[in-house]
Amino acid sequence: MPDHLTFIIHSVDERSSLDLLVKSLEDIQRLLRHVDYAIYRQGSRMGWAVHSLKSSAPTLTLAPRRDDRQAVAIVGDGLRLVTEGTDQPPQYFTEPALENLKKMSRLFRGESRARSLSVLVDHNKVATIEDDIADKADRVLSSGYHNLGSLQGRLDAINVHRTPTATIWDRVSGAPVRCRFPREETDRVKELLQQLVTVTGDVHYFSNGRPRSVTDVVAIEQLATPDQYLEKAGFGTIPDRRVREIGAAEWLAEVRGTRE
Repeated sequence: MPDHLTFIIHSVDERSSLDLLVKSLEDIQRLLRHVDYAIYRQGSRMGWAVHSLKSSAPTLTLAPRRDDRQAVAIVGDGLRLVTEGTDQPPQYFTEPALENLKKMSRLFRGESRARSLSVLVDHNKVATIEDDIADKADRVLSSGYHNLGSLQGRLDAINVHRTPTATIWDRVSGAPVRCRFPREETDRVKELLQQLVTVTGDVHYFSNGRPRSVTDVVAIEQLATPDQYLEKAGFGTIPDRRVREIGAAEWLAEVRGTRE
């Protein structure tokens, strides 16, 4: 299993500016944090250590602090797939991770901009990030679909900055899914932290059927017992069969407990 992940920043100038270096480090750190969270469900508690840092073309070599080194190959493979132009989400590359990749396009703007970033796993080059990275990441993000439904999972994290979001771990796919809920529901959502919940709204999926986010949330309810339709769900934990049987409006009333 590979041990190290290396990023080489190639600048259009003879020497990279401090601003370019700092922005690159920030973007790399955010990407690793999102992928780590999806793999280990622990965010950056363990994180990565700097193995070496060289100047000429700034070269940053990182190694995971935990004994489990699978994140090295996962990040390397994911960046290779995205930069090759796939429309499928790499394993453990969540919506936030891909959105962060889009934002890396800022490294290729301005006077002291990057020409490219080379990505190496151990000593093998696996990807080159260039000024088309926003288009490449958006190819994955825009290839999915969405529909009315629900997901079930444990509510793990809440962020109330800007648009309030909660993260649940989908029971079927095991993926972390961001759920955007109305601000007025913040206190009640906080009470459900670490509880098993059902989130109902507009569920967005990657093209492979893996859930990525829920927008226009209409209900977040504590789940006392597993949904009887959970094992029959074809995508995520959406009870598609049940919706077909009784209709979306009736199903929503059933979820909320208001069906007569």
